[in-house]
Order: sequence, then C-alpha cells, then structure tokens
Amino acid sequence: MKKIIAIVAGVLLASMASADDDPQQAIPARLKVMFERPDKPLDIAPVVVQADWAIVGWRQDGRGGRALMKKSHHGWSIYLCSGDSLKDARTLETIGLSADDAAGLAAKLKDAEAGLDSSALALFSSFEGTVMMNEASNGAGHAGHEGHAQ
Repeated sequence: MKKIIAIVAGVLLASMASADDDPQQAIPARLKVMFERPDKPLDIAPVVVQADWAIVGWRQDGRGGRALMKKSHHGWSIYLCSGDSLKDARTLETIGLSADDAAGLAAKLKDAEAGLDSSALALFSSFEGTVMMNEASNGAGHAGHEGHAQ
C-alpha cells in the first residue's frame, strides 16, 4: 500500500511540476488541492492572466466568487477573494496592480466571462465583501469564510 501511495504521489508531483508552467493548468490544480472535496467538486473557470496576476472564477456547492491570484517564486497563490469588484480596473489598481496590468486583466476577464451562462455569473457576483489572503496562510485564511470553504 505504501508503494502505491508513493507512486501516486510521485505521479501527482510530476504532473503538477509540468503544469506549473501553464497558468491555465497550474492555477486550477493549486485551488483544487486546497479546496476540493470528494463530495464538493470545485469548478475553476475562467482563468485570465496578465503578467504575474490572474483572476479566476470559482463555483463550489452552490456558492461562487472570484479570486485574485499572484505568481511568486513559490508559484501561484491567492491574494484575495471577492465578487464583482475584481471586474473593475480601478479597483485592481487600488489593490496594487499597475495601470496596464489592471486594464489588461479587467479586459481579459470581461471577454472570458462574456461566454458564460448567467447562473455562473450570478454565483461569481454573490461573493460578498473581500477576504484578504496572505502567503503564510496559503489559503488557510479562506477556510473560515462560509462562502466557499464549507
């Protein structure tokens, strides 16, 4: 049994290492490891990236929202979780993104969400307020937020 677990762990680590280069794979994989449960699958879409920043939409167990992600030398981590405020370039600038990155990210998000159904958009919008994350918590700070972790 230990050998099987070691093999599976090795395969998972190898696949995650190759996925680290592609944010379209690395970001959903990271979030699923942190939040997905067998009885509560996590849907991550869309994923839009501008430089070292990304915004992702998430849905799980009838809830949803958006997460602002930041890439560092440790990979992608959650910077904050919110709702519609992450669609606004001025808000993104206030958070700390450059004007170019904020405008690019907001435009990409608008384009990506244009093809989604209204129920997905309603879930993204339903996230109330903003939950700041820090790298030390690595997502643990989000665990207490009823909107997602339960």
